[in-house]
Amino acid sequence: MKKIWIDTDPGVDDTVAIAMCFEAKNQIEVVGISTIFGNVGVQATTRNAKVLLEALGQTHLPLARGSSLPLAVPLDTSPFVHGENGLGNMPLPPTSMAESPLTAPQAIIEIILAYPHEITLFPIGPLTNIAIAYLLEPKIAELVKEVVIMGGAVHCPGNITPAAEANFYHDPHAARIVIQAGWNITLVGLDVCNKGLIPNKILEKLYSANKPLSKFIAGATPFYQDFLKNVLNIHGYVEYPDAVAAAYLLQPDLFLSEKLPVFVETEGSCKGQSIAVPGGKWYENPQDHTHFIADETITTVNVLLELDVDGYRRLIEELLS
Repeated sequence: MKKIWIDTDPGVDDTVAIAMCFEAKNQIEVVGISTIFGNVGVQATTRNAKVLLEALGQTHLPLARGSSLPLAVPLDTSPFVHGENGLGNMPLPPTSMAESPLTAPQAIIEIILAYPHEITLFPIGPLTNIAIAYLLEPKIAELVKEVVIMGGAVHCPGNITPAAEANFYHDPHAARIVIQAGWNITLVGLDVCNKGLIPNKILEKLYSANKPLSKFIAGATPFYQDFLKNVLNIHGYVEYPDAVAAAYLLQPDLFLSEKLPVFVETEGSCKGQSIAVPGGKWYENPQDHTHFIADETITTVNVLLELDVDGYRRLIEELLS
């Protein structure tokens, strides 16, 4: 049984990933949730997390509000993808769930210290909370079991700029800090997420299912699907990147991966870019001793590269329909 702490910015695809984690009760124990800006501001993502947890009957779990701003770049969110309320502009019920008195970084530190070598951190939004937790208490990098990140685009274009995936773009400095912190990282980036397309015939089953979050998936997805169709020219399918990351938690044999040295750019037009560095060194001439700042932060992580698409679709259908 995996103990999972979810750090999230719900979010249409976050909703699907959260639903998967709670439906897989025999494999995953969700020990808490923290919220972060990203798809929309943290006020809305925290409300959305409360909505989802109340629908799931999980109000006993700690819900810790996270950062409202990135570490060093201006706040940027994506309501054009997820709607102004983060859930496709569907009507949302009022909430009454109390928040944890701890901030998200504090809560993350406490849970890792309480369960050394047992916690899997599962960040599916910008990495600000995770970075701050590490900066406050670096020893958590030695005590966490693993960090499974939905983020990055190592061998493919980004989805918010040509260079960057959205979670890394929204806080590139946090992404760099987390990547180079020294813990066991699996990067579930667009390299595999772009392959995880769910056809409409499966979507219809998810919409009509009698599951706690079915109505939220059904209500939030159409706005998101319009974005995919009108902007990315994806017709007849939906791509839920965070759900692909949840699938890795549940069925890692669906994926092929490679250990790759990765560099994250924090400045300029390519901020948020995550790029493989084949030799692990920015400039390959061994006789040249010029100091390159990139060499200070290049870190080897486990990058997912291939996905068994049919197996992924079966998993989604079995869990959520």
